[in-house]
Amino acid sequence: MERPRTQNTWSCTDPRFILLTLIAAAVMIVAARVSRGFPLGSAVRIGLALLQGAASALVIITIVRGIRRLDELQQKIQLEALAFSFAGTGLLASSYGFLVNAGLPDIDWGTLVWPAMTALWAFGVMLANRRYR
Repeated sequence: MERPRTQNTWSCTDPRFILLTLIAAAVMIVAARVSRGFPLGSAVRIGLALLQGAASALVIITIVRGIRRLDELQQKIQLEALAFSFAGTGLLASSYGFLVNAGLPDIDWGTLVWPAMTALWAFGVMLANRRYR
């Protein structure tokens, strides 16, 4: 007998969430481009960096609030996916750090951490969903 599917009250495919993340991404990109026109350490550049951080924080708060509304199984799936993403990002960053020490070129992790975490989280959700099918 097939188990009934749980009602997912929040998802990354929710149009409001997608709109919020697209706006946050646009704010971050525009702020990064505009800040290049100002000297390092200037008040404008620091303010734009804080704006980028606030946009990131808004997305994180929205994700946490959404996860709190999920049922226990969906919360467990998200926890496993986030743990996979956390550990995987740490593994990627430290492994590449060892490779940099061995002579490979250094990369800007500030721009790569979020995409790496997001990709690993999505993969972790797929793995956890398969486990609880």
